[in-house]
Amino acid sequence: MFADTSARVRAVAAAAVLLGAAHVLAQASIPPEFHGDWAPAAAECKSGVRLRVAEGTLTLINGQDTQTWGNVGVPTTFFGPDYTGISVVALPDFDASQPFTAYFNADEKKGVTKVNIYNEMRGPMNPQVAAIQAAARKLAARFPLNDVPLKKCP
Repeated sequence: MFADTSARVRAVAAAAVLLGAAHVLAQASIPPEFHGDWAPAAAECKSGVRLRVAEGTLTLINGQDTQTWGNVGVPTTFFGPDYTGISVVALPDFDASQPFTAYFNADEKKGVTKVNIYNEMRGPMNPQVAAIQAAARKLAARFPLNDVPLKKCP
């Protein structure tokens, strides 16, 4: 189902959050070192496709199409209580839909960010899960950043 271990880890971590990890501790805001614009690592910084990070918001951008989410949670126990790595996770619309997950220092690589918008789920789904999958698929089509390594732009 998953091509690599990191995708499996991200899927399990996201599932834990979505399944009601209400006791997850979250920081008040996104750490300042991650604020700014993040463009695909393989593109120039003037690319029209990007992630914009501010203290309490995450914005997906594709040319003139933008969407901003607030209520960003930064769960300190996302990878488990014993995690000691450098990755930091931010979840927009934390108390509701959590439309995507931003991974800063993704895959333990300093300065690399990835956005996980959509993971294909196979097999039978109830109507609620099917609706979540459809919305994620649509968002990933609008903003082609799903699992793309991003670099911070000046």
